[in-house]
Amino acid sequence: MKHLNPKLKNRLKNTALFVLTLLLVVLTALSWLGDLNLGDLPADSWLGRLYISLSYGEAGGFTLRSGEFPAARPVEIAVQTETGMKGAQYNENAVSGFLSVLEQPIGAALSAATDFELAEESELIEALGKPGVFVRYHCALPLSLIASWMGGSYHASSDPNAQSLFFGADGVLWVRTDLGNLYRCDLHAAPDPELAAEVSGQACTFAAQTMPEQTAIRAETLLLSDTLTLPTVTSTPVDIDIKHAGNSLTVMLEAFGYDTYVRNYPDQTTGMRVFVNNQSTLRVGQEGEIVFRANTAEGGLEAYLKNEIGENGPLTYQVDYARRLLESILQSFSTDASFAFDGCTESEDGKSARLMFRCFIGSVPVEGEEGILAVVEYQDNVLVSAEVHLRTFIQSGISHTILPTKQAAAAATGGPYRLAAGYFVSGTDLVPRRYYLTD
Repeated sequence: MKHLNPKLKNRLKNTALFVLTLLLVVLTALSWLGDLNLGDLPADSWLGRLYISLSYGEAGGFTLRSGEFPAARPVEIAVQTETGMKGAQYNENAVSGFLSVLEQPIGAALSAATDFELAEESELIEALGKPGVFVRYHCALPLSLIASWMGGSYHASSDPNAQSLFFGADGVLWVRTDLGNLYRCDLHAAPDPELAAEVSGQACTFAAQTMPEQTAIRAETLLLSDTLTLPTVTSTPVDIDIKHAGNSLTVMLEAFGYDTYVRNYPDQTTGMRVFVNNQSTLRVGQEGEIVFRANTAEGGLEAYLKNEIGENGPLTYQVDYARRLLESILQSFSTDASFAFDGCTESEDGKSARLMFRCFIGSVPVEGEEGILAVVEYQDNVLVSAEVHLRTFIQSGISHTILPTKQAAAAATGGPYRLAAGYFVSGTDLVPRRYYLTD
């Protein structure tokens, strides 16, 4: 180096000093961050994201989960304008067509929801005769979940379990809950039904408009002009052959945090194969049964970081993690069965939750025990239990046209009821039919 130009020597020295100083700053920052509790850092802050990036790296598979991918979609949707009303029912493609233009406006409207108050049935009946957007789910869902799936962020103080929603174009939201109660809320923004002007749908009306004297049916019951024809199917458990499962078994084990070479043995009593980790067990049966149990919270599956929880609460993340877990399992065994979130039970202190997921054939739910795909339990942010029942649904070649909505509504007595469609066990088959639901 003694033969180098003095200016070049000084430049090299300065560069080396700069690099050393930069490394010192980085090491100091890492040491400081290492002493911090990630739970004290907001995950969406720059500091939280820096910590996550430095600690886990991009290749580590760590992602912040938003919970915005829907684990359930409406089974009914309709828009009413000054020129008429159209909608879709139990038709995934048709419902998706409406959501493609209404999803974001619905999310924005729910984000604007504030205080709810009890409403009178007569008020809703009057509102249903005016322009608006109607949505109904198969099961009652917290509004915070629906808002998240629609791309919104829920801020209201109460979070009712909504069975159906009607967004009046005049800025009033009407919510029917799982208990049959009716609430209203004034919105700062409402989805414009005219947005769906180019979307194809069936002509329809509300029961309150077509048969106002029929009190056995809820006023907001959607009555469509067309009939619904569905195939009869047979339900068969997925054969999980451990010896020949190959990559399918590997994917399933990894989904539950196990490696391929984990200790396992056959249960002579049940015939299930038992995989044993340090603090959990995974039982797999040949009849499509998968049972995961964590002996301690440390043996469970961390669904999310506690500081990830935003305004929509932990349920959004719990449902999203369980949905992705089930999708991994279904895909590993090449089953194309569809499913949806079907409600939950939470403890009073909010520290535990029990989630249910139901099988669907197309857009129609499989009712009863036969339709339960999975039951998942959480303790705080840890999944501690999961029972999965894998099934394959095969069309028998026979189709049924179920009772039209107008006839079903006219025949109802007692009530008030909601109309629904589902698959029910009939002998060795699953047969579709129209039925009445009470609150």
